[in-house]
Amino acid sequence: MMSIVSLALWRGSQWQAANNTGTVQDFAIGFMNGRDLMPTPALYFTDVGDGSHVTAEFTPILRAYITSDYQETAILRGAIDTPAIWEQDLAALSDSTTWNLTRGPSTGRYTIEKASR
Repeated sequence: MMSIVSLALWRGSQWQAANNTGTVQDFAIGFMNGRDLMPTPALYFTDVGDGSHVTAEFTPILRAYITSDYQETAILRGAIDTPAIWEQDLAALSDSTTWNLTRGPSTGRYTIEKASR
């Protein structure tokens, strides 16, 4: 039996999937990498009725942390125990941006600021 599900990017970072299969379905929205045959579900909807739709919003937040607890290229396997010094909504950034990371000479604190043109 063929399932007909339509998926569309809707209103910026929102995704909407419609169930047009004629029966109740479970929906999952996930991410793929180049090694897997199927996406890894990140959000799961159960018992979506025929003619119904589900909407999910993806807000990618980029955060910067400064710590000496990790080595370069280390894989992070848990929460970072350092507060973020900076965060930005990736959807609000232009395709190409340049940022300056500076360390205050008297405080030793790091800051990130958008580079001037």
